[in-house]
Amino acid sequence: MEETKTIPTAEQTNPIKAMFVTLWERRKVFYWLWPATFVAACALILCVPRYYTCEVLLAPEAQNAGASGSLQSLASSFGFDMRSMTSQDAVYPQLYPDLLASPDFLVKLFDTQVSTADGKYEGTYYDYLRTQHKFVFWKRLKYKVRSWFTPKEAAPVLKNKSDKQVDVFCLTKAQWNVIELMQQNIDCKIDKKTDAITISVTAQDKLVCAIMADSVCAALQDFITEYRTVKNRTDLRYYEDVMNSSYREYQEASKKYIRFVDSHSGINLEQYRIEAQNLETEMQLKQSAYTSFQKQYLATQARLQENTPVFTVLQSASVPKKHSGPKRMLFVLAMLVLATGAAFCVLCKDQLAALMLAGNEDE
Repeated sequence: MEETKTIPTAEQTNPIKAMFVTLWERRKVFYWLWPATFVAACALILCVPRYYTCEVLLAPEAQNAGASGSLQSLASSFGFDMRSMTSQDAVYPQLYPDLLASPDFLVKLFDTQVSTADGKYEGTYYDYLRTQHKFVFWKRLKYKVRSWFTPKEAAPVLKNKSDKQVDVFCLTKAQWNVIELMQQNIDCKIDKKTDAITISVTAQDKLVCAIMADSVCAALQDFITEYRTVKNRTDLRYYEDVMNSSYREYQEASKKYIRFVDSHSGINLEQYRIEAQNLETEMQLKQSAYTSFQKQYLATQARLQENTPVFTVLQSASVPKKHSGPKRMLFVLAMLVLATGAAFCVLCKDQLAALMLAGNEDE
């Protein structure tokens, strides 16, 4: 028997041409795929609430680098920061992102008064996140399912706990949820070359995000100022107390000396003269002590002013003009491209396999 030889067609010898032929023959698949993908993508992205972002740009006060200033500038041009190594501060700018994410810092923002742009809500930021923040339905479903399998554990009850203040040591589950949401919405970035601080706050209301961006900026400045000046303020209170105390002692000694001199002005006895000298000496010592403490007080005031950091606001908080997300058109377009690519791989899997096989044979 004679063997019959099959002559390969042009489509079989040219996989690329075969792809176009297959796509043309199965073109009706895309007639329902694209509309279905468009509708599904629109339905998904419309469930995601819009959010706004407000940014604040700060420039911290540069500390005197001394002779190492040129070396630090050279290192910063290569992305290395030597200021954190030479600085005596334990909280340097590179730690600000960790500071803004800490519960100790975020709890202080709970009582910040905010209001929405439409005027429907006015209250604390904590209550806003608990009652006004919207979640997409799949996140709500995830939290609901998780609650079925997660055992409910109440926060430990501490004795002598004040109900008016939040105890960072023992937070409730609701407070932890708000803190986790704040950690997602508040971001801080540090430019390693310039040390510029960028604070961004995201919220579902444009007025809320602007108010919170300004509040976070002010809270950060207050924290750094309090940290850097805590010793100077303690010394200032101490010298103020001792200065006032020494002034009172000086006043008492001077009055005592004046009364004694006035009452013994006509007496020339040696005993009274020596007593007057002793009282005068005591008064002068009290005056000298008061003058010394007053100088220390004024010097501490100068150091306090010198150590108080100054933050230059390069870009202040302002209500954003438009929302920052979600990018709905880009999402729909990306879903259409993804669906088209998936359909292409399924319809032309044989031709793609042939191309890969041909590439391996050529190698």
